[in-house]
Amino acid sequence: MNLKGVKNSNGCLWVFVLFVFTIVAFGVSKFLLGLPDVIALLISLALSVVLSNYLLGKPTVKSLLINVVLITVIIVGLRFLGTFLNEFLVIEPYPTFSEEEIVATDSIIENNDTIPVFTSNREWKDNYGNPYTGKLTVRQKDYSRLKNHMSTYTPNNNENYWGQLYKTMATKDGPSLDLIFNMFQEIHASKKLNQMEFAEMVVSCIQDIPYSFVFQDACLAPESYEDSSIKNILEDCPDCCIGNIPFGIQNPVSFIANLKGDCDTRTVLIYTILSQFDYDVAIANSDFYRHSIVGLNIPATGKQKKHRGKTYTLWETTSKYFKIGTLSPSQEDTTHWNIVLTSK
Repeated sequence: MNLKGVKNSNGCLWVFVLFVFTIVAFGVSKFLLGLPDVIALLISLALSVVLSNYLLGKPTVKSLLINVVLITVIIVGLRFLGTFLNEFLVIEPYPTFSEEEIVATDSIIENNDTIPVFTSNREWKDNYGNPYTGKLTVRQKDYSRLKNHMSTYTPNNNENYWGQLYKTMATKDGPSLDLIFNMFQEIHASKKLNQMEFAEMVVSCIQDIPYSFVFQDACLAPESYEDSSIKNILEDCPDCCIGNIPFGIQNPVSFIANLKGDCDTRTVLIYTILSQFDYDVAIANSDFYRHSIVGLNIPATGKQKKHRGKTYTLWETTSKYFKIGTLSPSQEDTTHWNIVLTSK
């Protein structure tokens, strides 16, 4: 008489346990340890197979392969669905500033003189949940001196129109961002951040600032725009627009003075800050997507762009929760991105 084991190592229970273990391990690997999707999935599957074998017995090789493929397809599908829902279906109130975050006038003491400044208290978390606080501050005299300096800028007749424009802004405004450089340096020292952690801290600080349109012409009423994305944002946030700005981009000092920034207003500021700290940072533009992002020549995974023999990992800066190498699904075709400026 043959007795069958009480554990069916090829059945639904084994698949269910494998699935649960894999989901839990993937969540830990991806969201707590910050591992890339592929590596997190491989590690999760390996651990889950070992645990399932230990608890329920070993299935046949054929069943093992089928179950692993099935679980992989399910997890990849869920991951894609989650990204889709986050990108297209989740509707949240448009982010605005809290009362503490609004730019205010203040003063600092320098060389025994009282210097008026514009300052904003910032509290933010990076994309791994690490909290930071600091003040984005510029002198009022620097703002007054630099706010219109691009109105006299004449582009050179070359192919790199935007790169030269961005470089002019960064070079002109950089010395007047010293109070911000000092703030980030203090966080760097107190938190003992490594190269990647420091870049994450800086970029997430700028990502945390609510988005505003920057137009070369005047801002109009929401119903005046045929583009539904512009119309919808301005309906939720009528003040999320600043107009009559040369070239449709604010220089870094002006951005800090009013915190109204679109894509390239942010990329130029981040480029200027990270250049100060000796990063090999780039600005990438896309005429196809009508967008601007940054790139870092740093060990990282994800969406990348090669330029003059170097690899820059791309980084979205207009919204929170974008990690390095992760772009919006609607803008992730790297053939449409071009490096227009590098710091090295």
